[in-house]
Order: sequence, then C-alpha cells, then structure tokens
Amino acid sequence: MRIRVWFYGVMMSLLTACASQTPPSYEYLLIDQMDQAVEAKQTPKVQVQMMPVEVANYLGGNEIVLVTNTGSVHRSQSHLWAEPLAPQLTRLTQQRLEDALPQVSWFARQRLPSYAIAQLNIEVDRFYADLQGKVQITGRWQFISAQGQIIRTQVFDVSDALRADGYGPLTQTLAKNWLHKVIDPMAEQIAIDLNKEEG
Repeated sequence: MRIRVWFYGVMMSLLTACASQTPPSYEYLLIDQMDQAVEAKQTPKVQVQMMPVEVANYLGGNEIVLVTNTGSVHRSQSHLWAEPLAPQLTRLTQQRLEDALPQVSWFARQRLPSYAIAQLNIEVDRFYADLQGKVQITGRWQFISAQGQIIRTQVFDVSDALRADGYGPLTQTLAKNWLHKVIDPMAEQIAIDLNKEEG
C-alpha cells in the first residue's frame, strides 16, 4: 500500500512540476549489486558478437518512465538515467555474460574478427514501474550461429514488487531483475545450446 501511495505522490509531483520552480535533478545507473556469486558455466570456446541492446522508442530518453495500466506514460523530469538505458543494459549484460560464460569471447564495441562469429540480439519492450508498485521487464532475445542459423529465439516477461519507496529502490529492483531473471536464465540456455552444438 505504501508503494502505491508513493506512486500517486510521484504522479502529483509530475502534474505540478510545470507550475513550480525547476527541482534539482537526480541521476541513476543500473548497477550489479553482486548479492550472490555468478555460477560460471562450462561451454566450448567460441566467439559471440553481442549486438547493442535495443529498447522501445519510449524508453530511449534519459527520463525514468512510469506507465499506468491504461498505457499512459509519465516521464520524471528530476529523476533521470545518468546515461540512456540501451548502453547501460548493453554494458551490464556483457559484464554478466562474461562472468557466467567465461569460455565465450564476447565482442561488443571491439573490432570483430575477419571471419563470421555467432551473434546475440536482445530487444526490450518494457523496462519500467507501474502504478501498482511493480517493475515490468519484457522483450526477447535471439542467438544466431556463425553460419547464420537461428539457434534460439526466446521471450522474457518479468514482474516483481517494489519493497521500498523511491527511485533508488526502483532502479535497483530493475537491475536485479534484469540480471537474475533475464540474463542469468539466458546464459544458462546459451550454455546448453553451445554444448549441444559441440556435441
């Protein structure tokens, strides 16, 4: 109940912001809290190009987004991402995959080898909190072999309740769910697929 009251307070502040002086801004980054060790999975030694994470256009700005169950989008003017969401998710994802799949060489911004390598694509449709006090993360990922064959296409749909008020807990909850409920299962499935390909 407190979370819902906080969200309604946020909505009221957004509505009255235009009539008041410009409030100070606060900026946030998605951080891996490392609350539990990442289990390294055995795979063949392969190279994978991790394409930049693509986010839906409405998530492309620096404002942290709240969305109602009727689809109304509200952007905070004083609580902002320190950098756009897409590069944050790309960096966070690559770091996690490097820990989870250490025998895979991950290429993101680095110069690619001259020969074809496998590719990982990730698209994000939702990455926000709603007015019921829950974070929502949805999208899909696709793993393509070096020969251009689709090895796996999979969707993700994550929802989790916020346990504290404020934008800090909101961004932490988004980061935790992205890592534990999207990237960790993805790494496990990629390991299974790579081992199956090798076998």
